[in-house]
Amino acid sequence: MQRVQMWCTAAVLLIGLAGCSNELKVSSVEPAQGTFAGGEEVSIRGNAFQPGRGGVSVKFGTKEASAVVVAAGDKISVTTPGGDPNTTVDVTVIFDDGKAFKLPNAFHYMAANNSRQTLDKAFDKMGGKK
Repeated sequence: MQRVQMWCTAAVLLIGLAGCSNELKVSSVEPAQGTFAGGEEVSIRGNAFQPGRGGVSVKFGTKEASAVVVAAGDKISVTTPGGDPNTTVDVTVIFDDGKAFKLPNAFHYMAANNSRQTLDKAFDKMGGKK
């Protein structure tokens, strides 16, 4: 009985450690689309970011995002650069220690006729009423 209990305790510890990984990773972009004009706030989601850390850059395709802020251990906030309408680009996060993560086809630039949805979201975020 004691042997079974020890095995169960060890299994629980291993499962718990696996769920609490401190490995640096980048996993998604939210929202995954925006207007081709740029200037929209986007969150890069991941793990083991260091809030307040400088020296992080983000590219949408070949263009640099602005206002890059490591906001939380799982979130980097950026402002999108402009892009070509109806194109999908890779998003690359580059840390000053040389680590880089590419999310292939992670962001889609919408054409102008789709920009109304994005404007509505921005309006709602600012507390506007429709």
